[in-house]
Amino acid sequence: MKCKDIEGLIIASSGGLVDSKQLNAIYLHVEHCNRCLRLREDIESIRGLLQQRPNPVLPEDLDKKTYQKCQSEIQSLQKNTQRINFRHHMQSIPIHMKVAFISFLVVMVIWMFSFFEDFGSGGGESLSMPTIFGLFLIIQNAMMLLFAPLLIRRFRSKKLNTQLF
Repeated sequence: MKCKDIEGLIIASSGGLVDSKQLNAIYLHVEHCNRCLRLREDIESIRGLLQQRPNPVLPEDLDKKTYQKCQSEIQSLQKNTQRINFRHHMQSIPIHMKVAFISFLVVMVIWMFSFFEDFGSGGGESLSMPTIFGLFLIIQNAMMLLFAPLLIRRFRSKKLNTQLF
């Protein structure tokens, strides 16, 4: 066997995880290999020192202190989530923004249908419904990108004003 294989067996044997055949292979190899012999002796000495070391003594009130710290952390997290819970405190979209978006949507639908009728009657091929829906989604997303900064700015300014007073 190679030294690499024996090293793994030496480590496993220190924990008593090898059978007699593997233990015999270790003894035969260690008789001829000083490097593996040193490894086995080092592991045995380390294991002996660890067994001589006293077990650590934990304070008696460790469990109570840990429980109290966990409870205080849970309470502080609950208070923070109550302050930051946007679902309950978030204001709805202002009515003028809703009206602007709905009116834009209606105008966009009317414009798209007139565009597609003109496009279809121009002698070329008419657009398929998936293409129409794809264009509609692209335009709708572009408009949402236009309105999003306005809504965010308005919400932040209202939030700032409510925090000041």
